[in-house]
Parts: sequence; structure tokens; C-alpha cells
Amino acid sequence: MDDFELFSKETLPESDTRETSEDDFGPLPPELFEKYLTDDDTSDAQKTDETYAQADAPADVRDASADAQEDDPAPAPQETVPAPVQRPAQRGYAFKVRNLSKDYGGHKVLDDISFDIPAGKIVGLLGPNGCGKTTLIKILAGLIHDYTGLVKVGGRSIGVGSKASVALLPDSTYFPQRFRTIDCINYFADFFADFDKVKAIEFASEFGLDLNQRIKAMSKGMQEKLQLLVVMSRAADIYLLDEPLGGVDPAARAVIMDIIMKNYKENATLLLSTHLVNDLEHSFDHVLMLGKGRVLVNTGIDTLRSTGKSVEEIFKEVIGDAWEVD
Repeated sequence: MDDFELFSKETLPESDTRETSEDDFGPLPPELFEKYLTDDDTSDAQKTDETYAQADAPADVRDASADAQEDDPAPAPQETVPAPVQRPAQRGYAFKVRNLSKDYGGHKVLDDISFDIPAGKIVGLLGPNGCGKTTLIKILAGLIHDYTGLVKVGGRSIGVGSKASVALLPDSTYFPQRFRTIDCINYFADFFADFDKVKAIEFASEFGLDLNQRIKAMSKGMQEKLQLLVVMSRAADIYLLDEPLGGVDPAARAVIMDIIMKNYKENATLLLSTHLVNDLEHSFDHVLMLGKGRVLVNTGIDTLRSTGKSVEEIFKEVIGDAWEVD
């Protein structure tokens, strides 16, 4: 445990010791939202797909092309831009947690929990309401600071580096009601270097979302699609999805899971919290079960299946009376 950094109220700067509430979802600075608001409903959304898809060539390619045009009227030889280097599979652990505790007004939500989860896995975070799933996700995302314990995400202590590698899908909408679809896309494009704006716009078209439609005019389902499309348009190392199927009708669940499974970055870690164990257990590589603020199960899916029982059956047995946790 020597390689961990202790995060507690006593060691954090004053700015990081503010009390957090269970409604603190915003993964981006809210004071910067205003930059993306405009009264012109025909601005960015009127641009063509070709404009969005156009990428600047590297400087050396542009310079070589310009010199060739000046010296020789004949077309310059086409330069080949090297393909991006393929990242190797992640090794080690996506999450390392030691003696983590968090309470709200004296009510302990996470009670001295410790666990490791390997990188590159699809992880099911399971547990009844009030067991600490959302609180744990917020801590891993770097939204909650007033806790005690040791936490590392992707090999990093919680901070700027860990936050840049994490894509968070919270269980409620956090964009301002005045935002349009295109404002949300531009917002993510400015903040995250791994965000694919072209992909996000293609998603919006597939989802039937008007780029100029404001959030306040969207149904709950449309808002959830909007949040999903911006998150899955990132090439993050770690995806934290808090109840991605919450409130979604059964007919749409398969579609949403298909989008998630086909669009997260290869070799990334995908952590999903859910109550719909039976619908999703076939997708899990690893399972973390919480109950009454403690870790009840933390193991690979093959270990669970070797018992001859389904994950849902084991979940019901292990949780027991933890369903009644407030």
C-alpha cells in the first residue's frame, strides 16, 4: 500500500474539502457552460457533415505540398500520413481501493472497503439502492473528495491525470436546459482531447436528435441518448456508466447496450452499475457486489459461473436483506 496516496479531509487543500451531496453530478465546470450558449439557432448546426469531417493535415505535409506547387506546376507526390500507433492492451489494475469510507451527515455509505479490479474488463457494479454504487462511481470519477482512504484509477491518484482518462455517464442530466445538442457536443470537444466530434454528430443523426433542439424541449429518453452519445464518443481508458439502462423501456435496452459495447475503446475498462442483472450478466467479465456499504463479492465472471448458478441467483443469495438499505 506504500504506492498509494492518502486522500482525507486532513491532507486535502481547503478547496477540495467541500461537503458533497448525492446530487453533485457535474463532471465539467458549470461556470463555463455560458460560453456554449447562443441565441442563434442556425449557427454550428447548419455546417455540413463535410465541414465537420475535415481534418487538418500535419504541418510537414502541408509545407511539402506548398513547396511542390511553387517549384513545379505538376501535382506533387502524395504524402502518406502515418497511421496512429495502436495502443497495447492495458495491464495491471483499473482500480485500486484501500480502506475507503464515505458518509453523508453521519450516515456511512461506504464503510472501509478495499478492492482491486483488473484493467481492460467489463465490470458489473451490482447492489441494492443505497449501497454506495453511485457514491463509489463519483469518487472514482474525481467528483467527490471528502472521503477517507486510498484510491487509484488507471494507476494514478485521483487528480487531473485520472480525470482526463475517465468518461463518466451519471444517472441524471447535468447539461443546462438551454443547451442544444450541438452545444453539448462542442462543450465535450473543447474539454476532452479524446472526444470524436464527427462520431458524436453521426450518433445524433442515428438517434434522431436535432442538432438545434434544446434540452428543455427533449423527453427524458432523448436526454439520456444525448448524454450517452457524448460519453461514447470519447476514446477513454475507463468508462464509468451509472445505471445506463435506468428508466429505459425493455425494447430500447438491447439497442443501448449494443451502442455501448460497439463503441467503447478497445482494451478500455467499462464499469456499469445496474439493477438489471439478468439482462446484462452475459456482458460482464468481472463482478463487484456491494451491500450495506461493504464489498460482498469481487471476482471474475468465470469463477461465479463455475458454481453452476447464474450471476442473478448469486446476487440474490449474497445480497439477502441488504435490499432494505436506505
